[in-house]
Amino acid sequence: MRPTPPLAIFALAFASLLAFSAAPAQKSPATSQAAADAVFGVQKSAFLSLPFETRKAVQDALVWLGLYNGTSDGEFGKRTRDSIVAWQTSQKQAADGFLSPKQIEALTMAAQKARAAAGFETVMDPKTGARIGAPKKLMSGAAGAKLEFASSADGDLAALYARLSADNGSRKVAYKAMKPDAFFVVSGQDGAAKFYSRYERDETATPPIRGFTFSYPAARAAELDRIAIAVANSFEGFPREPEPAASAAAPPSSQAPASDSNVPTPRATALIVARGRALSAFKPDDCPNPSIDGKPASLARTDGATGLVMLAGDFGRDREALRLGPPSSDLIVLSHSGAEVAANSAARAGDAASPAIVAGLEKNASGAPVFNRQGELSGIVAPIAASPQRVSTVALLAPHAIIGVDALRSFLSPNEMTADPAPATKSAGAIAADEKEAVVAVYCGK
Repeated sequence: MRPTPPLAIFALAFASLLAFSAAPAQKSPATSQAAADAVFGVQKSAFLSLPFETRKAVQDALVWLGLYNGTSDGEFGKRTRDSIVAWQTSQKQAADGFLSPKQIEALTMAAQKARAAAGFETVMDPKTGARIGAPKKLMSGAAGAKLEFASSADGDLAALYARLSADNGSRKVAYKAMKPDAFFVVSGQDGAAKFYSRYERDETATPPIRGFTFSYPAARAAELDRIAIAVANSFEGFPREPEPAASAAAPPSSQAPASDSNVPTPRATALIVARGRALSAFKPDDCPNPSIDGKPASLARTDGATGLVMLAGDFGRDREALRLGPPSSDLIVLSHSGAEVAANSAARAGDAASPAIVAGLEKNASGAPVFNRQGELSGIVAPIAASPQRVSTVALLAPHAIIGVDALRSFLSPNEMTADPAPATKSAGAIAADEKEAVVAVYCGK
């Protein structure tokens, strides 16, 4: 999928990539594993850059569609990645493991339809206050599913686990797992019915152990196995009080998420072009005493008209000369947050005279490299003057000027560029994996 949103309509900008569809050639099993690890690392970075609630919603949606059988915890592992790939394959889209904003919308809408079809509603145990989602439309009649709350006053979670995880007559346990003094899950079959139980413990609560059992006819397992997981993921044995809802009329904040004031934040992003040389874009007066990787950097050359700067210092490593090329319809922006490289998809905008992109970028994406689908450098993000508008902590899509290829050719020295022909189209995952080590954060001293 290659979304090209109009400039007049800005949607939520989720830091996502398009497309790891083919692995680079491997020379050995070790090389193959290193390449796979690099791609997985970029996929993980892209997923974890999404808001926490969005990550949980994606996993929950995959559960409802029968593609994910894990916990909706917002974390990223092989099961989450493989489930995303499976959904993309089912939609006849690039099976790359990266979700674009439109894909997230389509995925969550499909799950919402599945919830509505099951009549999924939150119910509360009047005795303990525990909450859980119940598929009410599937719980009617003798052949329907059943949901039962349970609790224990003695607080001995291990003893309860030992009892419920043991086979007993027609009751056969197929899966069991426990985190001591926290929770356990047990699932299996009892006669003609399948069951899924979860119990949690909080020693400060009364009663200290709360749980549930969701049971359903084994004959309906194909339909209800996935719903059992959705029910389990919705369980709140000790629910916290809900936070006050934000006013719908309140405008999105333009302030960056709260952070530790003692932790420095980068002013810009730079691309290593050679050992001791990094290309970026910012106003020199706004960044006195720049540094990269904790080492001081000097301004080797600047271009006041565009904002391009070449930083010099004891950092970076040797790399191949840059290959420049025209922008494609969908682009990849790599910026550095100070903790990690963020990979953002972007849509081409503007024209040759005034090149621009539409993307959700933080202010420290000033100077970030923009790559086309051949992995060629197609631009550098021009200095960003203000923090983005937000919904919660998520930056909204907005147009950003970029410094185009013609200006880059004029600024770079001949030995920093190559005239080698462009390779075939590369996946976004491969591009990000190739370039992420060359993307660095620029800090500004006082």
